[in-house]
Amino acid sequence: MVDDLFPAESVSQWAREGLRSSVDHLIMWANHAVPLQLFDGQVVTHQGFRWSFTLMRSAIEGASQSLWLSRSPDPGVCLARLIRMVRHDLREERLACIALGRNVTLIEERATRHETAAQSLTGHGTAVSSLPSMIDLVRLAAEAASLDPAQQEANWRICSAAAHGKDWAIRELQVLGNPVEWRPGQFHLSGHPDPQKLTRILEDAVTLLSAGVIEYLVKSGVNPIKESRRSMLKAARETPQKDGGIHVEYVALRFETDNI
Repeated sequence: MVDDLFPAESVSQWAREGLRSSVDHLIMWANHAVPLQLFDGQVVTHQGFRWSFTLMRSAIEGASQSLWLSRSPDPGVCLARLIRMVRHDLREERLACIALGRNVTLIEERATRHETAAQSLTGHGTAVSSLPSMIDLVRLAAEAASLDPAQQEANWRICSAAAHGKDWAIRELQVLGNPVEWRPGQFHLSGHPDPQKLTRILEDAVTLLSAGVIEYLVKSGVNPIKESRRSMLKAARETPQKDGGIHVEYVALRFETDNI
């Protein structure tokens, strides 16, 4: 419906892109950390800890932006949010192109058209060219996914600290060994990622992504139960099975019998 209301942009495409970004980053983590296929001579190295949380941060952000758009309470608000999202994107693209010395005329013309459209929708949202703060987006997404907004804000801040090379991420995200005092009052620290925190943040990121995917499917008129089952079976069949896949095929048969 919203796609038809504003043919200049596709709300379905903009909502999908955040989910695609989230999926891309989580797949990158899975392929590196727990690959399902191993080849002769392949070595899986788990050095460092920042990269894991950087990928999770990106997954959280992509899912949160998609949910902010797709969870709009009505088509008017959805359209206002869409235009706001596009204007934010154009603003960032324009600044990057200026830094590269490129011509930005076409970008500015498109931005002007969207500014005009935004002014006509002020009854449905703020006519600004920037998104809500990432903290606000993450907290709203947490509510949509029935997660604790404060915990999800903390997750995002912790992951951001890891991505930005902040010192406190070393202590927050790792299990540390005995510190070595290399000069008075200053210590060298070594450790490994805290498995409980890594697992919790990863699970929460997946929950946000799942909520975003379900919302997208529902708004697209697709049965989320059927699609979820199809995806689960596909993933299970690609995972090594100790029983040769007997249990997976039993579940597949039950799904077909339920006819949902």
